[in-house]
Amino acid sequence: MTFVTNKEYHDILNLVYSANRCQDSESLIDTLCQSMIKSFRSECITFHLIKGMPRRVDVVESRSFKSDYHNLVEDKHYPALYKDGFFQQSPLLKAALSSTKTVLKIGNSISCKAWERTDYYNDFILPQHLYWELFLTLRWNNNLEGMITLWRSRQQTDYNPGDMARAAILAPHLTLAIHNVSAISKISSWRKKCSADEDNNDGLLLLDQKFRPVYSNAKAREICLYLFNKMPHDTINLEKGDFPVPSCVIKDCSELLDMVKSEAQFVSLPKERVVFSESGKQFRSACSLVWKADKMHSVPNFMVTLTDLTGKNKLENNLQNRYHLSRREIDIIFCMATDMSYEETAEKLYISKQTVHTHIKNIYRKLGVRNKIELYRRIQSLDWLM
Repeated sequence: MTFVTNKEYHDILNLVYSANRCQDSESLIDTLCQSMIKSFRSECITFHLIKGMPRRVDVVESRSFKSDYHNLVEDKHYPALYKDGFFQQSPLLKAALSSTKTVLKIGNSISCKAWERTDYYNDFILPQHLYWELFLTLRWNNNLEGMITLWRSRQQTDYNPGDMARAAILAPHLTLAIHNVSAISKISSWRKKCSADEDNNDGLLLLDQKFRPVYSNAKAREICLYLFNKMPHDTINLEKGDFPVPSCVIKDCSELLDMVKSEAQFVSLPKERVVFSESGKQFRSACSLVWKADKMHSVPNFMVTLTDLTGKNKLENNLQNRYHLSRREIDIIFCMATDMSYEETAEKLYISKQTVHTHIKNIYRKLGVRNKIELYRRIQSLDWLM
């Protein structure tokens, strides 16, 4: 196991703090690229946001920065080439599309000899005088939405296990920071228009230091009411934001705040869980810290994303009808999809670890798959049919 030093954790804390204080995507990318290229001693960093997953991958945002005698210079030429399709030849991108890893690097996902024989390296990477690649995936709800690639030259040393450990801690925070910035931009837009985006699929809550709603959209208010099993009536004024914040959200935000106050490690951030209403509906709650003050150790606000998992019920029916899975087997599939270990699954479902193992063997047999990656692909293919 690779350990991260206290100084490295402090650097991660600073980077996460800086990212969450950005007000728009341009300043976020500038902040991330400048901080990460120094922290990881890289010569080049590329940042890509993509869409069209999983059927097709299109770059919607592409920027690249290079280190030039201790100065950071934005490269306008190569990101344009990336958009033309070079990025699709990346061996690490291909590996990321077929796995759930958050960090990949040359030498692990592909051997150095195989790397040197690829057209992608010889036609695109070599002319930039680069060689060693460290690839951070930006995943949201298990979908790849972007990537940050750090590059070193052949003359430098390869990225070591400590670099990969720090990158693995950073990846989920950076993904959430990107969504936070997007949400904050929407909130600003809503305030200017004096209306909420009623078509948004996610509920968005911005809570202050005392867990009181600062802003919310209609979907967030609807989900909060569902979780309290009550509908709007005369005692709840939705126009004034008078609605109950679920206790599970307050609990997760409190735990995040306690971690900051105690200067605990950032490994467990962000907080995410699946919650159930009394009517049986299922929702995903994701809570993260959002600093808006000038000092890092000031009390942060909280960005909460609430997602209706109604589609999950359709997938359950699809699995049951096609593969005759039991209720317990479906529960285990969804535990596996959230990267729970055998021990965590057993604890959640109140069964033994050996029983979990037996169920997984039966699941693989019924679905005709050999491992977790093939299982995930099968579930995705069913999801497209819904």
